[in-house]
Amino acid sequence: MGRPAMKKRKLNQSATEEVVFDPSARQEYLTGFHKRKVQRTKAAQEAAVQRARQERVEDRKKLREERKADLERHVKEVNALLPGRSLAPEAEDSDEKDEEAHEWNGIGEVVPEAIDHEAEYIDEDKYTTVTVEEIDVSRDGISRLRGSDDEEEDQKEAADSREPVQLSNTKKPPGKRDKDRKPKKKKKTFRYESPAERKMNRLKVRAKNSKAAQARRGD
Repeated sequence: MGRPAMKKRKLNQSATEEVVFDPSARQEYLTGFHKRKVQRTKAAQEAAVQRARQERVEDRKKLREERKADLERHVKEVNALLPGRSLAPEAEDSDEKDEEAHEWNGIGEVVPEAIDHEAEYIDEDKYTTVTVEEIDVSRDGISRLRGSDDEEEDQKEAADSREPVQLSNTKKPPGKRDKDRKPKKKKKTFRYESPAERKMNRLKVRAKNSKAAQARRGD
């Protein structure tokens, strides 16, 4: 067997004919290490912020889905406990729309019903009568709505209450009042004793004590 034929290498037909040296590109490459590092750091921070934003969006979406599922489950449980009533969200929305469709004509005049009456309550040996009267609320206060006779009585009572009341003058005459007063005691002024005075007082106390001791011995 002969040797296998050697593969012939194809020559590169598109070889670069000329290499041009660019000093400005070389200068930018050699002096741009810090700049490129800052750009990479900034790109990484922007990518991290974008990922965090995307995670928050996904978390909120997941939370909404969980709340919706919990609400649907709660509605089903309530519907199961209350047969004949439906608390579905669609029904609630339709009811709200129907209420909004009706025209609101304001609050009509309400005619108050008479509530003046008496009620009797009997409980074994106890007998109680309760009188319910209508009241009128105004700026002057709360007043009861009664007949003219009661109003006249109230006016008389108010006039009597407005009459001046004379107070008895029980003041004592000035001379007697001065006599009843007790004389004020003068406050004793406190002063510190000098060393000589303290020494004399100690000697007096000692002499007095010695005399008393001698008198006891003589007895």
